[in-house]
Amino acid sequence: MVEKKRSRGRPRAYDPDAALDSAAELFWTKGFSATTLDDLSDAMGMGRPSIYHAFGDKEALFLRALERFRDTIGATPLEAMEREAAVGDGVAALFRQVVAYTTADRAHCGCLLGSVASATDLPAVRRFLRANIKKTEAQIADRLAAAVRIGQLPADYSTADGARRTVNAMLSLSVRARMGASRAELSSDAEAATAVVLGSAVVTKASRSDRERHADRA
Repeated sequence: MVEKKRSRGRPRAYDPDAALDSAAELFWTKGFSATTLDDLSDAMGMGRPSIYHAFGDKEALFLRALERFRDTIGATPLEAMEREAAVGDGVAALFRQVVAYTTADRAHCGCLLGSVASATDLPAVRRFLRANIKKTEAQIADRLAAAVRIGQLPADYSTADGARRTVNAMLSLSVRARMGASRAELSSDAEAATAVVLGSAVVTKASRSDRERHADRA
């Protein structure tokens, strides 16, 4: 019988997701360039050698934090859109969720993708952002195309243009929030963005159904 070799070293005593969330919060607060490894070590509760071993250098850690944000908090606007049956309600819900996680009274960091990562000149980060924007636009375009097929949007509606306008508005909301815009200002901007993406006739109908639904919950 071959004896099974015992693994060396102690098992990891940290939660990788929690460590990445702490790093993301720090990157959002200070920006990539101003965040030092000592800052990260303090925030993550890990020594610098442990950070290197688990995540790589600062750029690699930043990319891991971006991926974590994309797959968790960053996914919530698209999830909110998909939950709504009416396309107007869906786009409005998407923008409301963007506002919810970017304003000053948030329970977590704001949009790491739109307001921090976009300010860096790192080639790997730029590639990541381009790929993420492309994927997001494709998902939104698919949702808009479905609305065209069932008559919620006109047959000649450009889903590619609508998806691009939606992503542009999402990025604008994130940047304005980081610059200190209030929730009221951003909510107003979000409502206007919904009108730009879909057209006033669709938005008016969607807004009315949204108000009625909230009234029923009250």
